[in-house]
Amino acid sequence: MASSKISRHLTDESNQDLISNLPSIAIEKILKRLPIRMAARMSVLSTKWKDIWLSHRHLVFNATFWEDVRGGNIMQSNYGALVAEKVSRIVSNILFHHNGPLHKFYFCIPWYAKGACINLSQWLSFLSRICVKKIVLSHWHDRITIPSYIFVCKELVKLRLGHFVLNPPPRDFKGFANLWSLELVDIQFKYDMFGTLIASCPRLKVLRLEDCTGLDHVIIDVPSLESLIIKGVLCYLSFKNIVRLNNISLCLDNKIENPEGKVVALDSITDLATSCELQYLQFGGRFCEFLAAGGVEKSFPLVFNHLHKLCLTKLNFGHTDVYRFVFGMIQSCPHVKDLEISVESTIDVPKHKIDWNDNYKLSHLTRVKFTGVTGSSAELKFIEYVLAISVELEIFLFRCGHLDATSELKVSRNLLRLRRASTKAQLVCLE
Repeated sequence: MASSKISRHLTDESNQDLISNLPSIAIEKILKRLPIRMAARMSVLSTKWKDIWLSHRHLVFNATFWEDVRGGNIMQSNYGALVAEKVSRIVSNILFHHNGPLHKFYFCIPWYAKGACINLSQWLSFLSRICVKKIVLSHWHDRITIPSYIFVCKELVKLRLGHFVLNPPPRDFKGFANLWSLELVDIQFKYDMFGTLIASCPRLKVLRLEDCTGLDHVIIDVPSLESLIIKGVLCYLSFKNIVRLNNISLCLDNKIENPEGKVVALDSITDLATSCELQYLQFGGRFCEFLAAGGVEKSFPLVFNHLHKLCLTKLNFGHTDVYRFVFGMIQSCPHVKDLEISVESTIDVPKHKIDWNDNYKLSHLTRVKFTGVTGSSAELKFIEYVLAISVELEIFLFRCGHLDATSELKVSRNLLRLRRASTKAQLVCLE
């Protein structure tokens, strides 16, 4: 019995020593993959674990963290504020005891934390002093103003803000010299400060603007920019110095009938074809309709010589100008390999008269995905054209719109009857 206890004791000590003496890099990887509160609890294992925890470079306070803090508490009128107060204390305690530089600080405020009192100013002030590299802040209730300390975090390489009010930077702001990724979602810009902000990011490679307000004039003049994503409504959009841009997604919802919405100059899309080497291009929302109404087809054919993937979404084939625009875009991308089209169902789609060039071929296109098919004559004519010019096509994926089983079967049969220039092409109906 005594020998058994001694053996068990030695085994426990051996296991404890094994955990305590793990290489530092292994401990760092373990802490990085654990929820933040569990990672904090691991610091009791040994002095080594505690030291590594206090210098842990990834602090992620996400929805899982909030749920952990909330526990099984019963909802009440000031429930969100109470949880937020507790969260704020925990985050402050962890952050203000941190040693050394910080690679990433992630903090989200969930929808139920209404009236939350969060120490963002103190946190950002502290983060600026420990050379934080990445900051992700999201707030999903009434917008609050982001503290100006965000502009003091000079070592940032990545910044993502969601649902805040953004005021102009202070006068002594020297810029984000190392920032290469900027994502702004549902941000309210004050005093037309977007241009000033972008001009202060000389190494910016990735820019994402989604559902932002206060953007009266957006001029993309960023020589280092490689990827651009814009979603929402803009009053003005133009491109200047975009020599390195290779990935762009424009999903705009400007209303055509609104005169103030007709602002995207014809030169803008022309610049995309001539001023950079785009490899990925997406036009979504009502942007295709907008460009078509603006007469962009008069400049066709453009030449996107380097484009590998083209996505045109939320198309209304009931509009002749949109229909012609789509044909023109396809004929402007001779080296495209991947094509994605999505259409919106319309009533009584007319038969459009399109004179296409039978001699034009897409010798690199191997994959097509077409969603929202209803079987209209305009859709079938377009699909027939794509199949006829795609000599290397391997797969054509399609998904029907809101159709009953009988109508969907009829559409599938009509598509299967279409002639294909490529003998390898397979038509596959997606569920």
